[in-house]
Amino acid sequence: MSKKLKNIKAVNEMLLGEHKTQTKKTISFEGAKFVKKEVGETWIDDDGQSWEQKNGYRVKVGKFAKLREDLKAFPNCNKETCTCIEPSQADLKMKAYHGMCLDCVVDMEHTMKLGGDYDEYERKKLLSNGEAWLTNAEVEKEVLKSTIKAAFINEDGSIEEWSGGSEEDVIAKIDNGFEKFKTDFIEKLKVDIKTDKVIND
Repeated sequence: MSKKLKNIKAVNEMLLGEHKTQTKKTISFEGAKFVKKEVGETWIDDDGQSWEQKNGYRVKVGKFAKLREDLKAFPNCNKETCTCIEPSQADLKMKAYHGMCLDCVVDMEHTMKLGGDYDEYERKKLLSNGEAWLTNAEVEKEVLKSTIKAAFINEDGSIEEWSGGSEEDVIAKIDNGFEKFKTDFIEKLKVDIKTDKVIND
C-alpha cells in the first residue's frame, strides 16, 4: 500500500474513532507503589537478579561487575579528593602512565614542584621514556635483521637473491652498531638531563 493510501486510511479511521491512537487501552495497577531509586543504589529483584541504578537507567550486576569496576578504577588517585566520575580520553591516557586521572596527576606534580621534588621526578621520567623508546627500537632492529637476505621473483619466474655481504657479518654489524648507539644514547640523555639541571639551577 502506498504512503498516500495509508494516510487516507488513517484519516478515515480517525473520523470513525477507530484509529489505534484512539482505541489504545491503558492498564493501571491500583495500590502499586513506584519506588524511586537513587543513583548508585543496588537491589535484588524477585528472580534473584542484582541491579544497580545509574543516572537515568538501571544495569544488571553480573559476575564480571567487580572486574569491570576494577578496570574502570584509577588505583593511584587520592580517594578523598578525586572527582573523576566520567573519565575523558586524557584521564585514560594518564591512567596508563600513572594509574591516576589527569586532575590527580596535575595535583601530584604541583605538590612536587612546591616541595622541590619535581626536577628529580622529571629526570626519571625522561630517562624512562628514553629506555622505552630503545625497547621499541630493539624490536625494529630484529625486523631489520630478518630482512637481510631478500629474494625477489622476476618476470620470467627466476628468483633473484640480494645480500649485502655475508649474513653473519651484517647481523654482527647491526648488533654491534645498535649496542653502541644504545649506550651512547643513554649516556647522552643522562648528560643532557644533568646539564639541564645545572642550567636551571
